[in-house]
Formats: sequence, structure tokens, C-alpha cells
Amino acid sequence: MRSGRISLVSVLLLVCLPAVLLAQGRIQGVVSNGTDGQPAANQTVQLLLPRGGMQRVAAVTTDASGRFVFPSANIDPTSFYLVQAPYWGVDYNAPAQFDPEGTATISITVYDSSANVPPLRIQSARVVVHAQGSKAHVQEMFAVRNASDPPRSYVNPAGTFQFHLSPGIAEPNAAVAGLMNMPLPQPVNAGKGPGEYFLQYPLKPGLTVVMVAYDVDYSSNHLVLGDSYPYPIGNAELLVSPPSLTVDSPLFKPAGTDADTGSQKYVAAGLRNGTKLEARLSGEAQGGEAAESGQGEAQVKILPNSLTRLDVPLLACFLLLLLWALGVRLAKEWPRFKEQRRAGSVQKELEATVDALFNSLADLDELFTAGKVAEKQYWKERLDLKARLMATLRKASPLLLESYATRHTSSR
Repeated sequence: MRSGRISLVSVLLLVCLPAVLLAQGRIQGVVSNGTDGQPAANQTVQLLLPRGGMQRVAAVTTDASGRFVFPSANIDPTSFYLVQAPYWGVDYNAPAQFDPEGTATISITVYDSSANVPPLRIQSARVVVHAQGSKAHVQEMFAVRNASDPPRSYVNPAGTFQFHLSPGIAEPNAAVAGLMNMPLPQPVNAGKGPGEYFLQYPLKPGLTVVMVAYDVDYSSNHLVLGDSYPYPIGNAELLVSPPSLTVDSPLFKPAGTDADTGSQKYVAAGLRNGTKLEARLSGEAQGGEAAESGQGEAQVKILPNSLTRLDVPLLACFLLLLLWALGVRLAKEWPRFKEQRRAGSVQKELEATVDALFNSLADLDELFTAGKVAEKQYWKERLDLKARLMATLRKASPLLLESYATRHTSSR
């Protein structure tokens, strides 16, 4: 009997030991200063776990070479972690992506900050107008390049991204594409004059994707666009739907019908600072109750697919920003997963978990839109749900995961 117990314990140890070892992850990396090209020595680096709120798991300091290592204790390679290096008032983040051995190697570049206005230009711009019912829904998306030399992050409480909107619009919303292309809603601050607004989001060197969205009255079947931005714009596109609308613009030139959306497409290039994105639209809007809420299925079909021809690195950012702006429920996409699901009790449980997580995300988004959840609490809970969703998808069948990846990154 005693021998049998010893044997049983030995077997259990042999079985459990690999799992215990697997749970010991390792996160290491290096922090460098992109402004002076030197290692960021004595830089604080934090390990964050977005579960039940943004928890700080550990904090270390880089050595003279800018290198850091987090202790392996309590690091689970199946979990989602963020590594953060706060520097000169700006947080620089990177996700921890573990290799099969449970090690994540991360490189973070930080920059000096400056309140001086750097050379800013809008590399690509897209204005999407969808007239439905008595409203016209406008989404303006910009790839803003901070070309400071040497590179510095632009931080200014008086505003880093300025814009002027036409009179008569509803209160505008704004967002930027953050880590992993997650849309981050931004407070829209009123400027000194009528129609003037600004964002205070730090503009790091390179590209930052910014979106401005608003509704405007279209009950008269007539709309005048005249928004302007104090930056040069390399290329701009205007997409108008329904395609039956008449567009008169001294700036945008007809470019046919967009093959993906059926919207009428207009283009402009080489715009100077402050050029008005001017256009007059008229004609009968698309009918339907969905127009009043701004969340209609017609918009979902039209707008996201219209992004497939922008610069490749920006496609995922624009798509996520549009989905956020229109209030699209991620849970609506789940029935497509079910068509490709794989039989089996384990897989069905995973699918049920994913289903629940998608619904939780959608419910949380609705509560936040309705103003029932504080912004800080919203982002903490959203990151936690997203982390749990990613961990669950790792366990799903290749078919399910491939379907998810294809539909969410096909425009890259």
C-alpha cells in the first residue's frame, strides 16, 4: 500500500512538474533613447497585468546598457502583460509576446519630450460621409506624422492636434490608435474660436492615427463640409454614400466608384496648411431607422470595407477606429465563427467562453457610450476582457483562430 502511494505521488510529480515549469515565464529586454541614440540607463520599467484593473506586477530599473529583466516568479506565459517605460511625461508600452520556451524579449524606444511644435503633416486623410435619414455621419481619419529631427515626442497642454469643424455639427468625438491598434477615446477640448478644437494626446515620432467623428443635420437634404486642419496633407480621399448624392467641390476630383463599398470616391493631393476640405453634398439620404442611432447595419457594411486601399501599415488602425466610432458590437461577428466551429465538447466550451467575452465587451462599450461607466474603469475592464479573450483564442482550434485572424487583419 505504501509503495503504491509513493508510486502515485511520483507519477503526479512527473505529470505536474512540466506544467509548473511552464508557468514560470521570463520577460527581458532593452530600453533605448531614440532622441540621442543611447541606451536608457537607470530607466524605470513596469510590468502591468490588465486583469481586474491595470495591476503593477513588478518594477525594475535598467542597467548601464539599458537592459532589464523581470523576476520569473509569478509570471505566467499564458497571460497577457504590458511592459511600460514612463519617460518625460509619456508612457511607452509594449506587449509581452512569449516564445514556446516562455520567454518574452522586448525592445522599447523612448524619446525626449518637447512643447515646441515639430514638423507635423498629415500623410493620408480620409473623409467618409454617410447620409441616412435626417442625419449625416462624418468620420475623418488622419495618419499624422511627427517628423521632428532629432525625434522627440510632442507634449503640450495647449494642444498637440488642432482642427476646425464646420458650424452646426453635434459634439465631436475623437480617438487615436494606441497599443495593438486599440482605439483610445480622447477628450475633445474647445479652442479659442467657434468651431476650433484640439487634442492633448502626445504625438510620438512617426505616425499617429487620429480620428474625428460627428453627426450633422441632413433633414434639408443638403450638407456643406468645410473642416480644416493646420497641417499639410499629402493625399486625401472623400467617400460619399449613398452614391446617388451630388457632390460639388473645388478641391476633390471625381475618381469613380469605390469597388469595395459602392460609395462615390473623390481625391485630392498636395494640400497646404489650413486647406478646407470643402464639398457641398445634396440629394436624398438613405432611409432607415438605423440612421438615428448611428449604429445601423448599413454603416457597418459600407465603412469598414472602404479602408482596404489606404497605406498598408494604417489599415488595421483605421478599421478599429471606425468600429469604435460607429458603436459596432463585436458580438455581431460571432455567428460567423459558429459556421466554422469544430465539433467536440472542449471546443464547444471554448466557443461559449469566446461568445461570452465578446458579449461582455459589447455590453461594456454600450455602458461607456451611455456614460454609465467611468473612463478609467472602462479601460481597465476592457483590457482585462481583451486579455482573457486572447488567452482563450490561443486554446481554440486552428480553424477558429484562422477565421478570427483573417476577418480582423485581412486589410493589413
